[in-house]
Amino acid sequence: MFEFWLKNETKSEDMLLPVTPEGYEISTGMEIETVRATNLGDINVAGRRKPKSITLSSFFPARDYPFVRKGGVLLGNAAEYVKKLEQWKDAKDIIRLVIADNGGARVNDQFYIEDITSGERKEDNGDITYTINLRQYTPMKVSAIAQAPAANTPRTDTTTAAPKKAKTYTVKSGDCLSAIARQIYGDANQWRKIYEANKSIIGGNPNLIFPGQTYTIP
Repeated sequence: MFEFWLKNETKSEDMLLPVTPEGYEISTGMEIETVRATNLGDINVAGRRKPKSITLSSFFPARDYPFVRKGGVLLGNAAEYVKKLEQWKDAKDIIRLVIADNGGARVNDQFYIEDITSGERKEDNGDITYTINLRQYTPMKVSAIAQAPAANTPRTDTTTAAPKKAKTYTVKSGDCLSAIARQIYGDANQWRKIYEANKSIIGGNPNLIFPGQTYTIP
């Protein structure tokens, strides 16, 4: 069974959606610019990739139904779940969405919460339905400009022997432990060696690893 996790990487809070959505929709696209050329007419030119967006719909339960899943922050009622998500949205927090089952993560990316639509009807008995739209977070890269030394400044040799560093690996999108083991050791079955050395980072489920995590390679 799928688990839908919203992991607030800004506030270090996790929310497991208590009622698993029936599915999800991902939208991807590309910017297309139309250029008008003499004697040729309009020409479509492919531009940059648009950030992906994803939509989730389900409901927050008003009572503890047998099918309710529990994990991460536990809130008192359905309205508090909506309020928590609105707080994350208004604060522009970075949310990592993880959709995973026993086979590993199907979605594991950073997003902003773009908007939330919620409501309830008389027949819902206090349950609050919702639709969450998330838009992919893209970090801004700023290049550092090296400053030239001032004229007539004597050069000081500060070279020292660098200490030997432990070998590490930083997880990329789409990685799994067996793939990392195959890349490093040439043997995918060595994944458990990496897991045991980094269990404090990975946690109890070796299938849930996240881009940006740095592992020590034994």
